[in-house]
Amino acid sequence: MSLLWPWALALLLLVSLLVWLYGRALRPPSELVVLHPDAGALARSRKALGGWQHLPAGLYLLALLAAVLALARPSLPVWQADPKAAVVLAVDISLSMQATDVQPSRFEAARAALRTFIRELPEGLRLALVTFARDAHLVVPLTTDRGRLLEAVDFLQLNLGTAIGDAILESIQALPPLSERAEDPDPRRLATIILLTDGRSLGGVDPVVAAQEAARQQIRVHTIGIGRTTSGPVPGLPEVYAQAALFDEETLKEVARVGDGQYFYVDSAEKLKEAYRDLTRPLLWRIRQDEVTAIFALLSAALLLLSLGIAQMRRRVA
Repeated sequence: MSLLWPWALALLLLVSLLVWLYGRALRPPSELVVLHPDAGALARSRKALGGWQHLPAGLYLLALLAAVLALARPSLPVWQADPKAAVVLAVDISLSMQATDVQPSRFEAARAALRTFIRELPEGLRLALVTFARDAHLVVPLTTDRGRLLEAVDFLQLNLGTAIGDAILESIQALPPLSERAEDPDPRRLATIILLTDGRSLGGVDPVVAAQEAARQQIRVHTIGIGRTTSGPVPGLPEVYAQAALFDEETLKEVARVGDGQYFYVDSAEKLKEAYRDLTRPLLWRIRQDEVTAIFALLSAALLLLSLGIAQMRRRVA
């Protein structure tokens, strides 16, 4: 917690003075001149009340303390999505994504993870969807419409080929140009590509060359390789196409390195969801200071009313 007006804490000296004066007023009864017709009853009453007789004063002092803190205008850090941030989800839709080494299949695991990722991101954050097989296509341009993105994920269709480099270049075109992000201390924070694939690049631009272009444009590139290291069948394709996780791990690592991003290897649907989740907060969120003065002001008022109420009840009982 930080304070916008820390100098207001000087008023705590007044609270300390009141505490000291209250303590002075509570001298032991033996030092007082008792002018009460039934001093014994008065002493028994004080003993029965014990520390409860100081409750109203204690609440009153706490109310003053809360009021001083309210005057200091406290604020708390709050994580929020940066409305300037933009993310492109580049998804491999090659036929090998039908492989069942990741249950229920690589493709279905990817779709489930994408749905979760899209739903969990805060409102206002811009997302785009790029798919790639033999060619790369911008399916959904940058938008805050979660329904449109989820619908596009539901209608993804598989195809031949794996053009990873083309997917990166298509994603670059979908993001805001560097001129719109240049004033930010870290322009890469506002433009991110998250690329998911299960294969090695089979055509088009070299992925590392495409990553170098992304780096020149101050765009961060993360890569996710999905599949297992043991061969698995690909339903609907001849047995000769049965394959392991044929992604070129070294290339994906190099793309992430050049693109100032991270590389994730996942071999299960749950790990894929975790990979997307791990990429969320550090890359897309910023800290905003929210003032919480009203909370301390309300607390002060509540404590003051409670103090007065208890004091009034004690007078009636007495």
